[in-house]
Amino acid sequence: MLIGKSRTASGSEISAALATLSGNAATLWDSMTRRTTFARTWSDLPLAGVSDADTSANIGTTFDRIFALSIAYATPGSKQHQNPALGTDLVHALEDLIRDFYTVDRAPVGNWWFWEIGVPGRATDICVLLHDLMPADLRTSLMAAVRYHAPDPNYRGRGRNITETGANRTDKALSCALRGILDNRPDEIALARDALSDTANGGRNSVFKLVDHGDGFYADGSFIQHERLPYAGSYGVVALRGVAEMVSFLRRTRWEVAATEMSAILESVENTFAPFIWNGRMMDTVRGRAVSRSDYTDHVQGASAIAAILLLAEGCGEPYRTRYRSLAKGWLERSSEEMHDLPHQSLADSWRMVSVSNDASVISTPAPVSTRAFGDQDRLVHHRPNFSAVVSISSSRIGRYEAGNRENNQGWYQGDGMMFLYTAGSPDHYSADFWPTVDPYRLAGTTVTSEPRERSVVEGTFIPPGYRPFAGGLALNARWGIQGMDHLNFNRSLGARKSWFFVEDRIVCLGAAITSQSDFDVFTTVDNRSFAPGAVPKIHIDGRELTADEYSQPTRVSHHVHIAGHGGYVLLTGENVTGTVDLRVVQRRGTWHDINSGAYTGGDDRVRARDFVTLTHNHGVQPRDGGYAYVLMPNVTRSATVIESKAPTIEIVANNATAQAVRAPLIGLTMANFFAAGATSGLQADGPCSVGVHAHAGQITVALSDPSRTQEFVRLAILDAPAVDVIASDGGVRVASTSPLTLEFELDGHGHAKQITLSCLFDGRQDS
Repeated sequence: MLIGKSRTASGSEISAALATLSGNAATLWDSMTRRTTFARTWSDLPLAGVSDADTSANIGTTFDRIFALSIAYATPGSKQHQNPALGTDLVHALEDLIRDFYTVDRAPVGNWWFWEIGVPGRATDICVLLHDLMPADLRTSLMAAVRYHAPDPNYRGRGRNITETGANRTDKALSCALRGILDNRPDEIALARDALSDTANGGRNSVFKLVDHGDGFYADGSFIQHERLPYAGSYGVVALRGVAEMVSFLRRTRWEVAATEMSAILESVENTFAPFIWNGRMMDTVRGRAVSRSDYTDHVQGASAIAAILLLAEGCGEPYRTRYRSLAKGWLERSSEEMHDLPHQSLADSWRMVSVSNDASVISTPAPVSTRAFGDQDRLVHHRPNFSAVVSISSSRIGRYEAGNRENNQGWYQGDGMMFLYTAGSPDHYSADFWPTVDPYRLAGTTVTSEPRERSVVEGTFIPPGYRPFAGGLALNARWGIQGMDHLNFNRSLGARKSWFFVEDRIVCLGAAITSQSDFDVFTTVDNRSFAPGAVPKIHIDGRELTADEYSQPTRVSHHVHIAGHGGYVLLTGENVTGTVDLRVVQRRGTWHDINSGAYTGGDDRVRARDFVTLTHNHGVQPRDGGYAYVLMPNVTRSATVIESKAPTIEIVANNATAQAVRAPLIGLTMANFFAAGATSGLQADGPCSVGVHAHAGQITVALSDPSRTQEFVRLAILDAPAVDVIASDGGVRVASTSPLTLEFELDGHGHAKQITLSCLFDGRQDS
């Protein structure tokens, strides 16, 4: 698993990866301080005389570098393979570390993670790689230190005051199993296996068990870590990888993980991870503070997920193995990046990717065309043939963003309604230095004030919560989607009701009740697209091309905008739409260190530059009941944008503090968010809910959820819908009356939708 089989080193496809491994190892080895009196192994990683945070991070990074050199030493075909001088230096470095720094009885300082997870994981892997080289007493001492700092994978620390969950539990179980193997301790191998199932606590924190609160995998595909953040793209991948490794190396032993335990993990590949992997890239909406790590951009993390899925495929049976390999091959074929030679990727993983790509028997899974809602993490993903989209929202349950350990220092508004758009025209939009250069106050889709914020440069991690419960929505027939958020900003000075309606290849964005008591400007960022310096494409505003001289100053927009190669924006009028809209092209500069100054993952100080096309709806200072309405049309032509502007295919039927609703008459579709009991567009709800109604070909399908999770039942009346018979219905939905058609939905408290289909006497289309 660490270096692959001998065939890994052969084949032209991964020769570059092998050369990269050797080159990086040569650089690390050359910079090593050998047998010195200084308290460090590398001069840039002092292990004494620095802050506690830097001490723990530098110890962790030192073990990372020793691991990288150990990989090169153990890998056939590398220039350092079994080099005796390198072997000697590695043994000496480990002897110094275990004598002076990572020792039994030393009280941990700084970040606990390095002492209990980071170093134990690296130390056990190093002992595997250098097993025949390392003196037995050194290996025993190193494992004793690992055992001292992480004695039981079920708990954190030696006091057992905190029970581990999710990825942290998996990481600890993995290192515990390896130290049991290395020290010939069958009891520790069993302890590690049982920790995955949390037998010590009756299975309460089992990584194999679906949860309904807290950390872990949920039935709807959500994955939460740190209690209130969607984290499938970072911690989730770590958990998946750890399980895949343990399942694989414990197979056919007396410690084998029971197949009956595996169903939740096996289903998670398609339910949790696949919906958020776009052409090999892991969507940033589920990556938390990892978006600020320069070496772990979306395609790198996507490759990590693919590698974990391929490894899991090796340890599981059918039908999962075939499905996993088909998914991986499809992502690799559609990726705009070479996925088998990336930072932090092992040669073994590179070979797995090359192998599945070259296997003619594997049929690629096509890109999804679907819409999926994840009520337990306030997310909805809309995949269409020419784009994919997702909005990051927050609530009193799901946090706005995560910062800490000096990471994600300016992530203030990432969960305040940020719209992520992924298109083939700019596949690297979020990985090409987007995060260090984007204006953190102008994230697409967010409504904020210009009040200056302090950078979140602190130790430890924190997740600021949202304040209001309404956040979420539903997917109707896996084809259309609704998201809504009752927004109250970080210091409660700005409130807004926000909705997003996903209708085929259009996204309708509504804002209402925008009210602020602050003395700062309030604005909604319609979009903020990033381009390489000097590469901004042609822009048309209201039918004319924007001149180069106009790029540097705001230009008023009245009707529509089209950005060549990206798509169109149509501004709508109607209820509570106030303020002005302008477009500006501006070059922004920044460094990865600005947004991540962590001792372990911090970025460099090299200045990056990107040109941004920023479309802003200005609400002014202290607006009262302000609003906006616009349509996003990703990846469409200029003519399609003009046509939609002149003859909108989607009608805004409500945009106020009580309800936001749209109607697409040509396809018989009505969608609404009710933030309180109310009526609009022939719908009447007795409480907060999201509602989707599709009437076509003599049938009417109705889906309803309660994003606020505050009600056990919601009654919905649909006027002028003469229903006849129930064709299909989820449990807990009943017809309370037929005149008017009144439906009662029994809800589950998790924001999940219930759906019913009835026959009716009209099809709901404009021409019916």
